[in-house]
Amino acid sequence: MKQEVLNKILEQHKLWVTSRESEGERANLKNANLKGADLSDANLTDANLTGAHLANACFTGATGADLEGADLTRANLTGANLKDANLTGAEIDHNIRDCWHFRFARFSPDALPWLILHPRWAEDKDTVTIVSEVKESA
Repeated sequence: MKQEVLNKILEQHKLWVTSRESEGERANLKNANLKGADLSDANLTDANLTGAHLANACFTGATGADLEGADLTRANLTGANLKDANLTGAEIDHNIRDCWHFRFARFSPDALPWLILHPRWAEDKDTVTIVSEVKESA
């Protein structure tokens, strides 16, 4: 997917999130080819990224990408940099092992088994935050 098209989708999704679903449109990036995409500072709260190809995607930024509640199951995270990302409530599976690193990322407790299997766990574990608060509905 071209970055310009992705940016338009991200703009609409950000509007959808900030307007509490009354404006914009939820990002449906299911099975999208986002290899090497710049998702820095992207708000992907509740976005559908099921099966998305996110190899070498960049999720870093001043505050990190907001992937809260995003469906990342079967997403290709090979080489993805999830540094500073908010992944609380995100659905992840074994693919998290393929991301480049996740220093300073925030996860829900149910992600812990997958994180422990990550080859860089020993290096990054002291910087990871496990968040137990549940997202409140509006």
